[in-house]
Amino acid sequence: MTAVTQAHAYSDTGERTSHMLLKAVRGESERISVGDIADALDSRAFGLAVLIFALPSVVPMPPGVPTVVGIALLIVSFQMVIGRHELWLPGFLAKRSFSRKALVGALEKLVPRLEAVEKIAKPRMTFLTGRAGTVAIGIVVLIMAIVLILPLPPGGNFPPALACAVLGMGLAERDGVIVLVGIIGSVVASIAVTAVTVAFIATLPDFLSWLGHRFGF
Repeated sequence: MTAVTQAHAYSDTGERTSHMLLKAVRGESERISVGDIADALDSRAFGLAVLIFALPSVVPMPPGVPTVVGIALLIVSFQMVIGRHELWLPGFLAKRSFSRKALVGALEKLVPRLEAVEKIAKPRMTFLTGRAGTVAIGIVVLIMAIVLILPLPPGGNFPPALACAVLGMGLAERDGVIVLVGIIGSVVASIAVTAVTVAFIATLPDFLSWLGHRFGF
């Protein structure tokens, strides 16, 4: 198991969030574990953890990655809800690893967008990123994480993952406005996932019938 100690859960080191994310995943080895990523986070661990575990589902990644990061988000968000001051991950999750090259490449593509947000981000409406606000964010991320773990149709992971990434960014930057955008995004994501799933289920019989006629089974 691994834990990241936080002297103060909402302190700010002054270093850019995008730089910290890249620092957390870069290295010499071919693979990087979930525990390695958690250990590299600073005192903004919860916000950064939500952000870094949500981003792999925002961009195309190998099969299975959304499920792993969804479980990570579930565990992180639960700790936010119960008010922990340290980010803890169980051993079975901390040992799970990904291709470092694929993860770094995916994050590097997103860095320009993160930097654009950083230019306008600043501490404001900080009651939304304080202790009570973090609990509320944790509840929303917990719901989105459950959605990510579900076997969704293609594209179904994107809306909840993006909403979680925005919430993580808002918490890391202590920007309540970004948090509000993330909460609104979570509502939109829930609607979008429901619509995509319903549409997928509705077209599934016709698709299976087409496969039967096409391949003779």
